[in-house]
Amino acid sequence: MKKFYLFLLLFLVVFASNSQAQNVIVNPGAGSYPTLKDAFDAINAGTHTGAITIDIVGNTMETATAILNASGGTSNYTSVVIKPNSSRVIQGTIAGAIIKLAGADNVTIDGRVGTSDFNNLYITNLSTATASACIWLSHGSGASNDSLGAKNNVIRNCILRTLVELNLSTNNSFCIISSGLSISSSSQARNNDSNTIIKNYISHARYGICVVGGGATNLNDNNRIDFNTIGDSLGTYVTTKIGRVGIFVTFQNNCSVSKNKLHYIGGSFTRTTAGADRVGIGIGAESWSIGNSTTTTGTNYTVNGNVINGVREGRTFSAIGILCATTASGPPTGNIITNNVIYDVMSNATSPDITVGIAHSGNRGDLIAYNSIYIAGDLDPTGESSAPASRPAVGIEVGNTTGDTALTIKNNSIYVDCTSDTMTLPTSYAIVMPNGYGWGTGGEDNNNYYFASNPLGMIGALRSGTGYPFSSTFNTLAGWQTAFTPAQDVNSISSDPLYSLPPTLHLLMPQFASPLKTAGIPLASVTNDILYELRSAFQPTIGAYEYDSITLPVELSAFSASVNNHDVILSWTTASELNNSGFDIERKAANSSWIKIGNVPGNGTTTIPSYYSFTDKSLSTGRYNYRLKQIDFNGHFEYFNLSNDIVIGIPSKYNLSQNYPNPFNPSTKINFDLPFDGNVSLKIFDISGREVATILNEFKPAGYYSIDFNTSSAAGGLSSGAYFYKITTGNFTDTKKMMIIK
Repeated sequence: MKKFYLFLLLFLVVFASNSQAQNVIVNPGAGSYPTLKDAFDAINAGTHTGAITIDIVGNTMETATAILNASGGTSNYTSVVIKPNSSRVIQGTIAGAIIKLAGADNVTIDGRVGTSDFNNLYITNLSTATASACIWLSHGSGASNDSLGAKNNVIRNCILRTLVELNLSTNNSFCIISSGLSISSSSQARNNDSNTIIKNYISHARYGICVVGGGATNLNDNNRIDFNTIGDSLGTYVTTKIGRVGIFVTFQNNCSVSKNKLHYIGGSFTRTTAGADRVGIGIGAESWSIGNSTTTTGTNYTVNGNVINGVREGRTFSAIGILCATTASGPPTGNIITNNVIYDVMSNATSPDITVGIAHSGNRGDLIAYNSIYIAGDLDPTGESSAPASRPAVGIEVGNTTGDTALTIKNNSIYVDCTSDTMTLPTSYAIVMPNGYGWGTGGEDNNNYYFASNPLGMIGALRSGTGYPFSSTFNTLAGWQTAFTPAQDVNSISSDPLYSLPPTLHLLMPQFASPLKTAGIPLASVTNDILYELRSAFQPTIGAYEYDSITLPVELSAFSASVNNHDVILSWTTASELNNSGFDIERKAANSSWIKIGNVPGNGTTTIPSYYSFTDKSLSTGRYNYRLKQIDFNGHFEYFNLSNDIVIGIPSKYNLSQNYPNPFNPSTKINFDLPFDGNVSLKIFDISGREVATILNEFKPAGYYSIDFNTSSAAGGLSSGAYFYKITTGNFTDTKKMMIIK
């Protein structure tokens, strides 16, 4: 009996120890804690000081917000760096934020492992409450110190999502928000300056990134939001999209929003609960209607090189690719909107709402240049819209705000060709301007306006007030060139831009015969295109891409990937081939090197398109990148990289697959799926039910797994015959038969 109680006591001690696993290690001080909140509490209490590192060595379940206060008083740190040692998850079900920097400075949340550039830190808020967030930069913890601001912080290479179901709820959720004393897009934050948000994967929230400054007299300075992927990059309107706004920033000065990819924001009538203006990037405002005059104070925004596709509103509100609505007293606002690609923006808008590629209001002396816009399709398809559309789609619209003058609109390519099941008024306008607009030192020229042969299409329109129909419309370029005095768009064109449309490697890149080539005018402030190629100093290409006339041995016109459970299907297309031996397919996982995983023969020399595919099967949960190594017959080669990482997510249910090969000798592979974290036992039994081998008995995070089993790993080896392998994890158990033949 004493032995039994001793065993029970030992069990309870071990169980208690395991239930408080030390997942977070803090140095200096060699402190270890079960959650990030516990680590932050220790730093706030002064247990750890100076330059602090926080290593996430296990998954954490936060039960309350992890709040890091400003250094000072009991806390005394100069910097804090938070990094995972491998793929890790910080999550919780919190009606608030998972992580809050309350006036904290010099904090880096870095999802990379070592020197890799992969995203390995998952931060997930499982709450469905309104005002939930993953990371919150607050300007302070109370009225007494809210002027401190959260400054010089970095959030990079993280994977962030909330759990608000966008087709069931309109609750506001944020993956990253910088604001004042509440989690809200209207809560102003003073002195949240010089923060950097880069290379994050953001999905499944009402707002992807939201940065709110301190109001008209206290703009935030020098914030940077670059190279993030926001929304669903797999190409469907599913629950991983963004509900309302991809990136919303307001009350800022010298803010960069550049090189981001925003996919599938909003949705159709059946995919949303209530109507709202859907916006890819919102600068100064997050709502728009015809002739908009709503603005906030803000200066010197740079919105450059972003790709926005799939902004949808099926409930009669507006859909906007890029919205820029700021003002300033005194000097020009100095905003720059360049080299952006905007594709598939659509709404069944009714008065006073509208569909717009780039919407501009209130700014003086801004630049809108080298943007490529493509808006085409049915504005109000049956079954996807709540009401017939009554307002058109517009490539670029300028609002009615007093003082909105001296714009420069040059080298933009606009293709707008929309239809409607019900509208009899024009459905498509390349550009809409206020009547009598004052161009001043700005101007409008070297643009391409195109609406195909659509009988309801127009080159442009002049608008008085906010009404529709517009006061004057122009269905020819020649007519539009007389709309202003002095005349504008004298050197503009109206031609099919010959865009490369999906599936394609670079969305809206002009094809070889495109009229956009050499049709632009050099702009001293824009020297590179969306791909960092130098712009021609003499006759640049209109739109986001500078056309490269160098002919490659193999011209790759498309390279994309899709995911089917835990298989990745790669597809690519060549426009032409010269001396092409074939393609090596290479894959790179997090914290690893490139490896060759297959080869596909080429078609030698051909001038017609060729289509290729390759399936990479049975991958584990994680993030992967792919590239093609195109090899000539003479041995020369060139790499083509997939433009985005591929994520193998978490399965929706438990599964144990049949081993393969089967029968086998001496090794076989067993795959299983875990929708939840947990301890996993995988064992082999002989025909009599005797356990003969333990393949696995350890904790595993949710994901897809593939385990190799070799008969030599069993004690004494295994002879020919029938065996059974059994998995046990949580409430799930399953058994399958395998055969060994020697």
